[in-house]
Amino acid sequence: MSALVLTGTGVGIDDVAAVARDGRKVEIGPDVIGRLEKARKVLDQAAASGQKIYGLNTGLGANLGTAVDGDAGAFQRQLLEGRSGAVGEVLPVEAVRATMA
Repeated sequence: MSALVLTGTGVGIDDVAAVARDGRKVEIGPDVIGRLEKARKVLDQAAASGQKIYGLNTGLGANLGTAVDGDAGAFQRQLLEGRSGAVGEVLPVEAVRATMA
């Protein structure tokens, strides 16, 4: 079975089912990678200019007005790790793969 190539134009239910149930591989299309790289440059330029960017160099929620100093990458990892636990029962692999597709 060929990999599902994400192009940014949508994914059909049959594709999601194949990823979730049959273990179909998923790849990011080259055009998408190019758009992501361009968007990242814009984000980096905005942050370098001192612009406040929610969740990148500011806190979240009630901490919106709090500046985050230091390593933005470490802050992003901390956000993910802080939200990755204590959220209930572990989901079946099929459900996780479907969500990620």
